[in-house]
Amino acid sequence: MKRILSLIVLTFLGSCALRGQANMGKTGGGPFFFLDAANVAAKDTTKGRVEIFIKIAYSELLFARYNQVLFRSQYEVNYTLADKKGNVVLREIQDKEIVTEHYEETLSDLRFHFSRLTLNIDPGEYILTVVITDKETQKFGQRKLSLPVRTFREKSIGISDLLFADKIQKDSVDDIIHILPNVFKSFDNEFKKYAVYFEIYNSKYAWKNRDSTGNLPEENEPVRIRYRVFDKNQKIVTEDSTVREVNQFQTFSSIEIDKNKVSFGKYVLDVMVYGKNGVRATSKAIFDVRLSTFTAPSLSATAFDLDVAIKQMRHVGRNLSTDKILKGTQKEKADFFENFWRAKDPTPGTERNEIMEEYFRRVDYANRYFTSGYREGWDTDRGMVFIILEAPDDIERHPFDNNDKPYEIWYYYQANLKLLFVDINQIGDYELMNRQEFESYLYLRR
Repeated sequence: MKRILSLIVLTFLGSCALRGQANMGKTGGGPFFFLDAANVAAKDTTKGRVEIFIKIAYSELLFARYNQVLFRSQYEVNYTLADKKGNVVLREIQDKEIVTEHYEETLSDLRFHFSRLTLNIDPGEYILTVVITDKETQKFGQRKLSLPVRTFREKSIGISDLLFADKIQKDSVDDIIHILPNVFKSFDNEFKKYAVYFEIYNSKYAWKNRDSTGNLPEENEPVRIRYRVFDKNQKIVTEDSTVREVNQFQTFSSIEIDKNKVSFGKYVLDVMVYGKNGVRATSKAIFDVRLSTFTAPSLSATAFDLDVAIKQMRHVGRNLSTDKILKGTQKEKADFFENFWRAKDPTPGTERNEIMEEYFRRVDYANRYFTSGYREGWDTDRGMVFIILEAPDDIERHPFDNNDKPYEIWYYYQANLKLLFVDINQIGDYELMNRQEFESYLYLRR
């Protein structure tokens, strides 16, 4: 049986070699992948442009021997765009291939394959559905995304969607020439800086405003850019502003969030652009700063949101009353957190606490894979089971069965345990239906 996290067996976890991130995508279901999209202006004045980005870990795909010395994975990406009434307005299919010489890379959760699709479409409200099918196994994974599309030409000043970036490359005159998107919308403690890309639009320089000779205005116009970062309590944790000269309709821009002002947690970034006569445009996006999932160093209790971390410890054991702990002072909470995990450290005196890292790795994984519309993954039934038991031996997925609500069956063979999760409200929040069986199993394992 996989390692069970509870106060009774937590020490057992320390004696086990820590595995990589559990591969939920390959345990009976299709590959899991990350999806993001950004709406920017198109050259065609009547349409909006959408950049769609996908990242998938090598470990989510099956690799086969190729040319004797190589390993190859092939998968298909199917994009479907539908309007609010469900009418399909666009379909696009991409065939992808990954080839590597190294077998260990085929199992890696740290190696990713990147896909991109650019669409020029009429403005409106859309639903984007992306399905990735592993050609070797014929198993598929699916993600959906709400996609409002604008042209950014209706007002005198405008700003595109915000695109978080792993890297923004600039030339010698500070112009942006390359962007590596952060599809996760997430930064960890190993990032040197938190970069964000966006575009500023000034309709004064739009093609429709040519003069009688066909020329656009040549003079520069100053634009003030201001950004604010809000924490979960809607408190501003950092802000800054700058002035930039623009002399064209579309100006590539970026900011760097001061990472020293942003600790671990979830935030809202608000970027405002002020044009002539105080005309303003704004764009907002949610991002988070987290522990490095794979190489997390030993934690300081003050290095991230203590309240969130303590709440997430709810699955450690039945006798841990997080509600009572959260009523304490900041120092009391910090002392509790440090003392609790120090007592469980399998290698005291070293920089790392492997048990704590493993627990929050599972929490982080649950948040990535099981977050529903209104609950973070660790707080869902699937997240709870994953954190306590880790990945099942197999998953039987039924997302599209006729006359049935979506459901999954998780199998833990050694424990002779079969768990049924049903998406009752069909919002991606799967509820554990045989909870008593699960609770009985945990009780017998005490």
